[in-house]
Amino acid sequence: MQSQMMPEQPLSVQRRPFDVEDYVDILRRHRSWILGPAFLGLVLGVVTAYLWPDSYRATGLLRVVPPAVPQRLVQTNVVEEMTARIQTTYQNIVQRQNLLNLIQTYNLYPDDRKRLPTDDVIDKMRTDITLGEMQYVSRGAGALRQNVNAFAVGYSYSDRRIAQKVCADLISKFTEESVRSRSTQSIVTTEFFKDQYEVARRELEEAEAKITQFRQRNMGELPDQEQMVMGRITAMEANIQAVNGQISRANSDKLQLESQLRDLRDQAQTLAQPVAESTVAASGPRNDRLAEVDREIQRTEATLAALRESYKESHPDVQRVVAFLGTKQREREQLLRDSESARADTPGQRQRMVVPAANQARLREVNSSISRLQAALQAKDMEIEDLGRQLNDIRNRLRATQARLESSPAANQEYIQLMRDRSLAASRYEELSRKMQESSMATDLENRKQGENLEVLEMPAIPEEPYAPKRPIIIGGGLILGIGLGIALAGGREVKDSSLKNLKDVRAYTKLTVLGSIPLLENDFVVRRRRRMGWLAWTAAFMLGVLMMVGSITYYYTSRA
Repeated sequence: MQSQMMPEQPLSVQRRPFDVEDYVDILRRHRSWILGPAFLGLVLGVVTAYLWPDSYRATGLLRVVPPAVPQRLVQTNVVEEMTARIQTTYQNIVQRQNLLNLIQTYNLYPDDRKRLPTDDVIDKMRTDITLGEMQYVSRGAGALRQNVNAFAVGYSYSDRRIAQKVCADLISKFTEESVRSRSTQSIVTTEFFKDQYEVARRELEEAEAKITQFRQRNMGELPDQEQMVMGRITAMEANIQAVNGQISRANSDKLQLESQLRDLRDQAQTLAQPVAESTVAASGPRNDRLAEVDREIQRTEATLAALRESYKESHPDVQRVVAFLGTKQREREQLLRDSESARADTPGQRQRMVVPAANQARLREVNSSISRLQAALQAKDMEIEDLGRQLNDIRNRLRATQARLESSPAANQEYIQLMRDRSLAASRYEELSRKMQESSMATDLENRKQGENLEVLEMPAIPEEPYAPKRPIIIGGGLILGIGLGIALAGGREVKDSSLKNLKDVRAYTKLTVLGSIPLLENDFVVRRRRRMGWLAWTAAFMLGVLMMVGSITYYYTSRA
């Protein structure tokens, strides 16, 4: 009973796959839903394209003219790169007051000025002004063909003649602003050098006046030889530094030789120790290890002594070497204990003590090396002694020269200081005089307009065709959008329509054999009326669309003429 009262669940049947005939049938049944949006898109595209006002872009070319005089002969006062200077010039030109003057002069954007604030109109004009990148432009033909650095300046406006006039005005402002900015920068630099030159001249005159007054007060007591004495003192101090460096290097070499000599003597002492003839082979490796540990301890102690001369006990390198030395000393004690234990194990042996033959040959080589190192140490001691005598001699002469300088009157020091101040003032005066002359020449070059400047390469012409809008693209885009919208509407209607359309649907969804079909019988009057109303609606829509398109096209060409 409960099962009979439950509502029936709708059946869900998967649609059969469509073939080409089905798609053609769908297009035929929904052709109005496809053609209507397509025609609407075409009408909207045409109306939009032809009611959109034309934008004409006038473009002129400016080239960079190099200086008339090579820069290696006359250095320019303007160090700014041409690309950066062009950007600076552009920023000066598109300032609010300049653009406002252009808008008022040529009566630009009259409609926008009525409904928008002034700043918005000025921003719109900034976007209409284009500045191209610096590029190489070929001019001339044949042998006269050459590449020049040039960039484009453009302006977009709905009136092509006004666009050409404004672009020409902008190009003239570019050239004038470039000359003005370079001339201003050069003049400012020259004025700066002139001010510094006057300051240096006054300082030099004051220094010379002080020297003149000093000479008048100390007539006949001028230290004419002070400069020579100062030069000798400087030379002797340099010699002392050089000899000290040689002594330091000699002492370092001596320490290395002494360390090598200690190592060789330890090796000789180890090699000269006799061993029991019967235990040579057994104790040989242990004695060699003990000798090697002794040498490492001696080298570590020498390194530790050198480090302690330069660093404190808390330095990480000193602590690391101390730890390593303790490890080696413990290892040496262990080897000694092992050796004593080995001797204690064989107390009753009384064997002959001999030096192994291999040790004797090595001992002779070590003794020869010791002799060579001793000779080198003696030579190094003689060298250090000779350098010490040279150092003492130079120091004695330096003290004598300084005593002679200090024994002169105190006025000598004042005179030397005055001469030094005058020398510095004269050097600064000469340097600023040279820079001021170079800057004045560069300024004169800029005032003659012979420096690096901008020159009109191609004046803007009246554009013949608008660059925007792209009417074929707009019309084609409107038509494509309309067709896409129509196909989407037709597809949506087809998806929502679940009725059986043809015999294929009947066979596919009923799984029955179709023996025959009865066509739909309708009233002829109703059919004719429906067709007449459809044709009337389509005709009215078509005529309205055609009138809109013809009207927009007519308006465009009439306003253009």
